[in-house]
Amino acid sequence: MTRKLGLLAVCTLIFLAACGGNETAVPNPPSTIVPTTPARQNIIVPTPPPGWSLYSRSSFQIALPDSWQEVKLQEAELKNAIAAAQNSNPPLAEQLRTLLESGQYKSFIFYATEKAHEPIEQNVSVARLTLEGTNNIQSFAKSYADALPNVVRGAKVVEVQAPLKVNGINAASVIYDVSLVDNSGNLTTLRGVQYLYLLDSGDAYAVTVTGNSADSLKLMPLARDIATSFVGVTP
Repeated sequence: MTRKLGLLAVCTLIFLAACGGNETAVPNPPSTIVPTTPARQNIIVPTPPPGWSLYSRSSFQIALPDSWQEVKLQEAELKNAIAAAQNSNPPLAEQLRTLLESGQYKSFIFYATEKAHEPIEQNVSVARLTLEGTNNIQSFAKSYADALPNVVRGAKVVEVQAPLKVNGINAASVIYDVSLVDNSGNLTTLRGVQYLYLLDSGDAYAVTVTGNSADSLKLMPLARDIATSFVGVTP
């Protein structure tokens, strides 16, 4: 797959990070409830299903299938990952090289990919957001979806859902496709599944899962399971 495709896959991920009604419940797996103060909503911490691993950080956690791998976002570790994947997994090496050379890895606080060797590697990123002076997740999601086709050439918004409640957190989801022709003349469409989260503290996050739109029957349920496993923690 070409460098152009790798760059676009990354660019669609960082769009939110660069940007700086009745609620719909999203089903969650078996969970435990973290007690909070009466003024705050209870945060639900989902229990990862069998065959999944939990990745915990000081401000959030997310779960991924064991067939996925975290990519460390420090420069030296990215270079090592690129070198390791250069011969064994060229599409992954190209994706990570784009992250490194563009400096876009600095926009993420978490990044992971599937281990399978596919022309388009499924991946997930977590980025902090600035909601541009608003604390209304529904308004932000609408503004983002309206701007996306103008910012990412060829992007088509498929679905916007807002407001949502995911694990007790105010949220919204945006699904989009981006079509392009690679250097071989093949039409390729990427599918992005993004969940926006707004904590009571005002901290906001974007969880983005990207993959091949042609595999959407498998991609969509997996992307939603990954994105809705996210739990943000107020410092």
